[in-house]
Amino acid sequence: MGILDTIRTGLGGHGKSTGAAKAKTSAAEAIAGLDTMGAIEAHIRWKVRLEAYLSGNGSEKLDPAQVEKDNQCVLGKWIHGAGGGQYHGSPMVTELTETHAAFHRCVAEIVRKADRGEIIEATDSLHNGEYSKLSYRIKTQLARLCLAAGKAQASG
Repeated sequence: MGILDTIRTGLGGHGKSTGAAKAKTSAAEAIAGLDTMGAIEAHIRWKVRLEAYLSGNGSEKLDPAQVEKDNQCVLGKWIHGAGGGQYHGSPMVTELTETHAAFHRCVAEIVRKADRGEIIEATDSLHNGEYSKLSYRIKTQLARLCLAAGKAQASG
């Protein structure tokens, strides 16, 4: 079962969103305006983007100064906007903010290595380095946040 199915199952959807479970899932997935599933999927896609960049098969030019900014993606805009305001001081959001910033710094470093011609090192960083750990942490932290929001809705 993947992380997206885990979230749905934890919210009563048994891996599929139907009926009342769908309404419950949809509400929890959109925490204070954040499309949680969309944010998870966007961070999953980073690996594909980086692999294409490293292989030279991608058409996208990645600028390390831009990808390092943690306030440009959907999740970053939420953290530095509505979510950060609404959940300011929340340990879960504080942890997510730190992990998310570290993730973008890591992505930028992989791009810098590739731009210097250090493709083997960049590939190793992507597959065996901090990138995998940070990517996993973002997905699990978002899942926990989503589950907590679902529980709060169920009890509220």
